[in-house]
Amino acid sequence: MSARRSAFARPLVYQPPGAHEPVRLLAVRAMLALIRQMPRSWRESSGFLSSFRRRLELAELWRTDLLAFRVQRARQMGARVGEKCRLYSLNIASEAELVEIGDNVIVSGDVTFVTHDGAIFTAIDKFPGVNGHYGRIKIGNGCFLGIRAIIMPGIELGDNCIVAAGAVVTDSFAANSVIAGNPATYVCPTSMYLELKRHSPATVFDSAHPFPMKLPPELLAAHMADVPLKLPRRRDGGTKSPRTAVRAVP
Repeated sequence: MSARRSAFARPLVYQPPGAHEPVRLLAVRAMLALIRQMPRSWRESSGFLSSFRRRLELAELWRTDLLAFRVQRARQMGARVGEKCRLYSLNIASEAELVEIGDNVIVSGDVTFVTHDGAIFTAIDKFPGVNGHYGRIKIGNGCFLGIRAIIMPGIELGDNCIVAAGAVVTDSFAANSVIAGNPATYVCPTSMYLELKRHSPATVFDSAHPFPMKLPPELLAAHMADVPLKLPRRRDGGTKSPRTAVRAVP
């Protein structure tokens, strides 16, 4: 088989870390089937069986659908997670019960939800009996949280907000806001951002490989070959410098 054909033969969707464990998956499903065949009264009256069944269900998702696993795990931890969410990370500082995520939300990798301020404990001698300083976090429907964004305590994001990669969100923002930076500030309305992306040459449309399928490397490389890189900005803060060829260093 040629290198081109072998590349196309690779899976086009992300494989969970447990996908290479077919024997364990078979064992998990066998135990689940056995529990489900037991009388309902047994399953409902036995705390052990109920807990063990939930662990097996999570173990099955870990090996078949990691995104669904994270959603179920977040709910098990106490967070409220809506429908059709895609969680590429699950980093909740400690108080999951203070986190609420709406429907159709995408949480990118390494996003962190911070629900408390631990700095108060540096002066614990001045606050006798203190338990902690906490804050709820509420993410609206249709939001996107970029990779390594940090959501601080007491924050609410309205529907259809876009949080840029690496943003540190210390304030709440209204619906349809694009925010970026540290601390995060308002950039533009979501509608403007999406319209710019729609007409960008770097946006790939491929009906044969719609999101979330992985585009074969050859197709992606061919499409991006003629897409220009960003130009450097002038040091004086003015407009971008004239286009010049960027040569590779030998």
